Amino acid sequence: MKYGQQTELLLHKPRDATPEEVKEWQNGGDFFMTGKFDAMKIFVVVPALIQFVVIGGMMFSFLVIGLSVE
Repeated sequence: MKYGQQTELLLHKPRDATPEEVKEWQNGGDFFMTGKFDAMKIFVVVPALIQFVVIGGMMFSFLVIGLSVE
C-alpha cells in the first residue's frame, strides 16, 4: 500500500524586520513588550471579577428557576 505525500504548504513567509521596526516594536508598538501594565490586574483581578459575575448570574438563574417551579 502506498501513502500519498502531502503537498508543501504555501504559507506566508515573513520577512526579517528592519532595526527601526524592532526598536518601534520594543519601545511602544507592543502592549506586553513595553511592560506598561500591572500583571496583577490583567491576570488575577479581571478573571476573578468575571468569575464572580458568572457565579452571581448562575445564582440568580437558580433563584428565578426556583420561584417559577413553586
